[in-house]
Amino acid sequence: KAAEITPEDLDLLEGRVELLERVMGADSGDGKLPTVGKQITDINTKVDKMLGKHQKTQVLLKRLNELAEYTDPSFIMRYDPANFIKRDYVLDSTTRLQKGAVEAKKIQELSKFVDSGNLKNLNELEKKMGPLTSKCLDLNDKEQDMGKEIDDLLFKWNGILDTLTEQFVAFDTILRAIEEKEEEKSKK
Repeated sequence: KAAEITPEDLDLLEGRVELLERVMGADSGDGKLPTVGKQITDINTKVDKMLGKHQKTQVLLKRLNELAEYTDPSFIMRYDPANFIKRDYVLDSTTRLQKGAVEAKKIQELSKFVDSGNLKNLNELEKKMGPLTSKCLDLNDKEQDMGKEIDDLLFKWNGILDTLTEQFVAFDTILRAIEEKEEEKSKK
């Protein structure tokens, strides 16, 4: 990130470039760049021109940091922790509520063998259990839909990464070919 570059880093980089210039070509003092500096400038200009021609590439390069943020596993917690926690609670509660509904039916079936005075609230509890189970199933369906949407987004994200990888491989191939031609020219 640009905010993390310190003046010491720039001084170090400048020193390394000066060393390269001294090793690869002498500065004649007439304002012309040595061979390495010219090669770096030419390559940078060509890359800028290549990227400048493609609007989609420019947009993708500008948004790389933003896209990287979405791959962070804690993004869901930062984005909407309440829904994340609710989803986990619903998933954990689904089995328990379903077992409770089965047990309530068993109790109802066995209630005729038990004194009715001991089970006065069974009908009231059964009335509450139906809507609770329905709500739990609805929330489970919503969670499955959310999971499908997340899978679709991940599929699209992987497509974007594949496209970017192909672009960078193509750029690397072009840059290597340019460097090889420049080396051949400098050897002649």
